[in-house]
Amino acid sequence: MASKIIVLGDINGQLQPVFTKLSTLHAKNSFTFAIVTGNLFSEDNDAVTELLTNKITIPLPTYFTVGTTPLPQRIIEKIEKDEEICPNLHYLGKRSTTKTSEGIKIVTLGGQLDESIVGGTSKEQYLPFHTISDAKALHGANTADILLTTTWPALIRTGSKIPLPDGVTDITGQDHIADLCAVLKPRYHFSVSPEFFFEREPFFHTPTQDAPDMRPLTRFISLAAHGNPFKQKALYAFSLPNSIDSTAPLPPGATASPFITRPNRNKRPALESNPYSRYANHDRNGHENKRHRGQRQPPPGPDQCFFCLSNPNLDTHLISSIGDDAYLTLAKGPLTLSDTYATSGIDFPAHALIIPLTHSATIAAIPETEEEKSKEKTFAEMNKFKEKLQSMIADRSNNQLGAVTYEISKGNGVHTHWQFVPMPAETIRKGLVEAAFRVEAENLSYPPFEVRDPGIGQNEGDFFRVWIWTPPTEDEAEGSTKCITMPFDYSNKFSLQFGRSVLAKLLGLEKRLQWRDCAQTADEEKRDIEAFKAVFKEFDFTL
Repeated sequence: MASKIIVLGDINGQLQPVFTKLSTLHAKNSFTFAIVTGNLFSEDNDAVTELLTNKITIPLPTYFTVGTTPLPQRIIEKIEKDEEICPNLHYLGKRSTTKTSEGIKIVTLGGQLDESIVGGTSKEQYLPFHTISDAKALHGANTADILLTTTWPALIRTGSKIPLPDGVTDITGQDHIADLCAVLKPRYHFSVSPEFFFEREPFFHTPTQDAPDMRPLTRFISLAAHGNPFKQKALYAFSLPNSIDSTAPLPPGATASPFITRPNRNKRPALESNPYSRYANHDRNGHENKRHRGQRQPPPGPDQCFFCLSNPNLDTHLISSIGDDAYLTLAKGPLTLSDTYATSGIDFPAHALIIPLTHSATIAAIPETEEEKSKEKTFAEMNKFKEKLQSMIADRSNNQLGAVTYEISKGNGVHTHWQFVPMPAETIRKGLVEAAFRVEAENLSYPPFEVRDPGIGQNEGDFFRVWIWTPPTEDEAEGSTKCITMPFDYSNKFSLQFGRSVLAKLLGLEKRLQWRDCAQTADEEKRDIEAFKAVFKEFDFTL
């Protein structure tokens, strides 16, 4: 079962026309209840008199809080005397936690921040001001289905592609509202913006250690005022399911929480001497060294993983696209640069990573439910990203470039991912790419490559996989892919830099073998990702 809810923006005393309209909508939709976020009243006027004398009908249970104007004195007196202002109209309080008869938890922080009050909570519930302590007191609610705040949270537009209306440069949000949303992880967060409507892409919060695969999802919506001159949306209706499935696939366009990134944050800390490892120390060649007994460290969780969107130190500005089960990002310290293939039409680093959203060492280890085959869906979407990248490279380079995609599937890894690197088509057609991998494997006394694709890798053990893609020709309109796979086990001191090392030597980029030695400035990275996204846009199936 689900509850049908309708939310209204600032009413500002227009009680009769708004509730008349609400009556019509309720007759057609049978809403469970309504919520007014922002100002219900403007002043103590005739509309208040009509409400108190039951000349205005409230058609269904309706909840409201204080916005940017104080409640009329007669309304305050009525609340303090009878609690119910009139049938079906209920005051939530300025700072409150309310559970409806349907079991829906509404947390409210009305009013604007009173910066003149240094500490302590508000002593009254009707003036349109609150303190930071009011917000912190609400952290004890732990969760919320619906969060109502008069002001926006800071950073809410970080990572969003939704533009503000023309003429609106930005909205100043506040940190204590962002903190409240981050703590409560509400399913819906409503606020107000008097002259325009804004609905951000849904965003998911940092998983907890107790439930590392659960991603609570929040939708932030800011409603315009009723009767606004730009005819912006002042009503929002939705259905709220009684149960939450936080392991369900993310909706299209969903992003990581905007609150995981803070201005002037410290430089990303190193988890290991090599970020692609889970337990092992590494020597300068990236080889694993055995730890002595008692020195084994626990694997990093999603909040520390280099590839989890929940990591607060993740460089989210490098992310291009987020799908239902995987996301696409440019590589940190890329092997290829903006001038590597400039003569072929690729004037940006096209070294990309395709990464599952689920924190899992291998694709085969991604957990599944009875209702959904998550590993198959993830594998399919990663392949779709790979194919779209290949199409972009071929189109942009007029088929002068193919691509190599490689993967290390290792049971004691941290977070599996694929690395995509463009490659001259002639180098591929001459067999030099395959030969380079085979020769390097032989030089390192690794097992030989086999021509096969292990798919999701179920029951495969550890392996290194390479897809070598040749762009289209007159004879092969779709191009062709050859997959070679090397199985390995604990007896092989497998270098986690093996794939990059082979391609660096093949492209004459030996000086760029270690990604840490190829760090770019944040401005350079932002320039590159914008150039990449502009070209990839027509191939991006997540838009």
